[in-house]
Amino acid sequence: MSKQEIRKIYRTAQKEDFPESLKIVMDGRTIEYSKVRWTIDGQDRGLRYGTNPHQKAALYKPAGSREGIGNVEWIKWGKDGPSATNIEDGSHGLRIVRYFDGPAAAVMKHLNPSGVAVGHNGQSLSGVYVRARDADPRAAFGGVVAFNRQVDKATAEELSSTFVEVVYAPDFEPSALTILSKKKDIRLGKIRKLANDQTHPDIVVLDDGSLIFEDSYSTKIQSENDLKQLSVATRRLPTEAEYTAMLHSWWTACEVRSNAVVFWKDGVSLAIGTGQQDRIGAIEACIEKAHRYGHDLNGSVMASDGFLPKMDNVEAVAKERVSAIIQPGGSVEDPELVKACDEHRISMVLTGERSFRHF
Repeated sequence: MSKQEIRKIYRTAQKEDFPESLKIVMDGRTIEYSKVRWTIDGQDRGLRYGTNPHQKAALYKPAGSREGIGNVEWIKWGKDGPSATNIEDGSHGLRIVRYFDGPAAAVMKHLNPSGVAVGHNGQSLSGVYVRARDADPRAAFGGVVAFNRQVDKATAEELSSTFVEVVYAPDFEPSALTILSKKKDIRLGKIRKLANDQTHPDIVVLDDGSLIFEDSYSTKIQSENDLKQLSVATRRLPTEAEYTAMLHSWWTACEVRSNAVVFWKDGVSLAIGTGQQDRIGAIEACIEKAHRYGHDLNGSVMASDGFLPKMDNVEAVAKERVSAIIQPGGSVEDPELVKACDEHRISMVLTGERSFRHF
């Protein structure tokens, strides 16, 4: 197969014949879903394909919904439309940026953020995006970007300076559209309102068609005040700056595939560890990545989506002079870990809440 033929596969939509609507009935409660279609240049269009080019796919949204990724309005269509992965990355990116009150950006790759940033000391949206992108510039190449603010001209110029697959935002300034329209393949999706509906269950489909239904996940820590009500296990209390960084790192970790750890400082993720089978492996991968891009972890905080099981977890971050840790707690070694944190002047908050995400 030639190079041109391979490229064509990735740019050709798969025709699908999935039903127009779905209905799930649970003890008298009915959840209805309708297939999402868009009118592009007078044609009825859907997903380009599923996770891979040979998989047919369709997007469904809860019937009657008016917000969230299922109601994306395509301002610019390209590459024969979005794939399932483009939609999934957008969904997870929007879940992250909706937590933040200030301007925020999440750069997504394979359902995980490679970088997240929020406005720090009055920083512009373009500055926020650059920090999120440059947190891991190698992984950001070919990513999906989610914003919680309208994309302006300066941000569009930064987006155009590298390869971005899709951008999701509440809106785009006309000057931004002029700049981004010059990029042939980039797709621009307008999400007028970020969804935060916890009434619909999460559904996992297993290999034999079996289903797992569970409550939609949301952390109980929705504000800095919520965070300050939690137990501080160590002698040293967090500073105000550490509390803010803990909150932002925790929100990010909540949307990262477990095992997840996030190092954070001054409004930006310094490194994100995801999907490792052991927590120390996630921590070590984070540290290695931070060093690769010249990020100094001194004074940063670390969030962990599950408890720290062994002393080597604390020893690794202490070596980097991390100043604070936020984690669920619950390990049999918690007393020893707290003692080690006290010795290294590390403040540690216990959430009492695990935030695993296995998608």
